[in-house]
Amino acid sequence: MSVKIVHNKNFLEMIRELMKDTQSVLDIGCGIGATLKEFPCPIKIGVDAHGPYLEKARLNTSFLPIKYDARRIGELFLAKSVDCVSMIDVIEHMEKGVGYEVLAQAERIAAKKVIVFTPRGFFKQKAEDHYGLGGESFQEHRSGWEVEDFTQRGYQVVVFSQFHDQSNLAFVESYGKDAKPIDALLAWKELR
Repeated sequence: MSVKIVHNKNFLEMIRELMKDTQSVLDIGCGIGATLKEFPCPIKIGVDAHGPYLEKARLNTSFLPIKYDARRIGELFLAKSVDCVSMIDVIEHMEKGVGYEVLAQAERIAAKKVIVFTPRGFFKQKAEDHYGLGGESFQEHRSGWEVEDFTQRGYQVVVFSQFHDQSNLAFVESYGKDAKPIDALLAWKELR
């Protein structure tokens, strides 16, 4: 599989394009709903393990909020029950093995595609909740992901070159204001 490299930060535009043929999306780890509200699907389901994030998200976007552990998402949704499953800035918060298990569950739940967005490699983010909602334990990064982690599972990948930089507060806190930027990965798998 070929890997495309882009030099912009507009990953949401690409995600909206990937979702143009979907009517429903399950966003695992939706947090405060910042990206969920950008999705073009009329039916939106947001799952997060931290209730205060869901409460804040409900103020900004219309979706069905579900407080649930992503590691057990397959217990909650039937196979092929939503068109698309997304995990935006989520998989890096899981241990690598757990991340693979959640990906497998997402691939069973999605009827059309799974979309993942994550830093490339290990981004050493600390357990700090910038939203002030008590979710520190959910914010720590526990794994790093590379192109091959996705291509070996049949995903297509776009590398967003130097995506994480000094404009990202967590990046500056972890690496300093003079650090070299870190790439991000957008990976998706067509399931038809």
